[in-house]
Formats: sequence, C-alpha cells, structure tokens
Amino acid sequence: MDGEESEKPVPHRVKVGVGVVTVLLVLWFLFAWIILDRHVLDAAGESVGTAFALGVVVSLIGALRGQR
Repeated sequence: MDGEESEKPVPHRVKVGVGVVTVLLVLWFLFAWIILDRHVLDAAGESVGTAFALGVVVSLIGALRGQR
C-alpha cells in the first residue's frame, strides 16, 4: 500500500441510519435513567451494550455478504 488506499465514500443512507440509531440509543439511555429510574451507570451500560450488540450483528451481516 503505497498511500493509494481507495476510500469508498459512505452512502447517505448509511449516514442517516447511524444518526437514527445514535438518537435512539440516547433516547433509550434517557428513558432508562429518568422514566425507569435506573442508576445512571446502569442506563448507560444498557445503551452501550445495545450499541455493541448492534455492532456485532452488523459485522456478521457484512461478513456474510462479503463471502458472496
């Protein structure tokens, strides 16, 4: 790699999807913290854990699609 890495632009659809998921995770954190009256660290842990699980699912789907 002589500095000629081909960077593919991120599609607009992916940017919007990431934004929507981020907003939903923040809303889930606020819902768990304020409405469900969970400790702030527990609420944050739920949001981070959900984000991690979604990342694993997206990674698996990408790996399976890449094998074709």
